[in-house]
Amino acid sequence: MNKQQILYNRAIDNLTYLVLNYSKPVQELLAYHHVFFKGNPSKEQLINEVVEQIKLGNKQFISSLEKLMIRFSKQENDQFWGAIAKGALGIVGGLLGKKKRRSSSGASSANAAAQANAAKRDMERRLREMQAQQERERREAERRAREAEARRVREAKEARERAEAEKKKMNMIMGIGAGVVVIGVILVIALKPKTQAPPYRQYPPMPQVSSVQMPQ
Repeated sequence: MNKQQILYNRAIDNLTYLVLNYSKPVQELLAYHHVFFKGNPSKEQLINEVVEQIKLGNKQFISSLEKLMIRFSKQENDQFWGAIAKGALGIVGGLLGKKKRRSSSGASSANAAAQANAAKRDMERRLREMQAQQERERREAERRAREAEARRVREAKEARERAEAEKKKMNMIMGIGAGVVVIGVILVIALKPKTQAPPYRQYPPMPQVSSVQMPQ
């Protein structure tokens, strides 16, 4: 793959990523250059108008577009933007211009239109691929979140079960201890030697005193 093709592929990727993730700033930039839409434009419509402005050689638009990519690349911690920050300037401007300059004046318009259509198709293809990739990443993130939540619930349940089992164990130990104490008290009472009553002593009967009559 030659250098020109590498630059072309990078420009396609950068522009597509910008339209996909920063549609509103791109729409505002197009509006600044008198390109308006009825309602909210689709990403395919944005791609079409961006490429048209590049095909027209709108240097001010191209420069603003490149600066827009650099600005977002500095704000966002994203691996994709790594290459943009190092070489965005000049990539977009050379997307269609080099081949157009090689053509004769009579064929330049048709050649530029063909290149623009090819660029639109390439950007739309990359748009679908990037959307599919983001969807896969979204589903993967949701799967990891569900697994993390399920793990959290499972661990919380296991912790509650351990706490309940420990509580039951302690209650059982305390119940056994209380039972042992009660049995011990009963045994102490049962085994305590009984005190004997004093022996019964019989006393002789008291003599009867007869009545004595007094002399008259």
